Amino acid sequence: MNALPSLSTRARRAVTPLTATLAMAALLSLPGEARAEDGDRQIVKLRIEIYTGGDDLRTASNAIATLKYTSVSGNQMTASINMNNGVAWPGWSLRTVNFTLPTGVLLSRAYAFRIQFYSGQPDIFSTGDNWNMNGITVTGILGDESEVVLVQQRGSPLHRLQSDNWTLWETAI
Repeated sequence: MNALPSLSTRARRAVTPLTATLAMAALLSLPGEARAEDGDRQIVKLRIEIYTGGDDLRTASNAIATLKYTSVSGNQMTASINMNNGVAWPGWSLRTVNFTLPTGVLLSRAYAFRIQFYSGQPDIFSTGDNWNMNGITVTGILGDESEVVLVQQRGSPLHRLQSDNWTLWETAI
């Protein structure tokens, strides 16, 4: 003769599928979305090293560095810094710029880095500026203070930025 299952057995049988369903719903609530707690690390700073070639970056010109990334919510974002603030960078020099990023820039979501050149004229008699960038290294400083090289390129020049064209250099990360 079959005995009826006890109340505790019936309760366990009902709770187990419910628990599994709730767990699966929580896991699938944001499919494909990277979250820092999933092991992805946050980039908190960038160290940008620029090697200038034979043609300097003149006074009144500006070099803007921009990191492109996707936020955790899926929005395309940028973080930018004016690397020289209109101050000249002599030819054949190395300049290092440190840049604190906004909160929430995840390593796996950084996808491009760019330099935008704005030619300046220190006086009315000067022509537009041109600038040779012979190399660049962009290092990401992570939340645990470890470092990862995001960009490292060299050339002779790597890119010639000119006052009226070729004002942008960009690379994928």
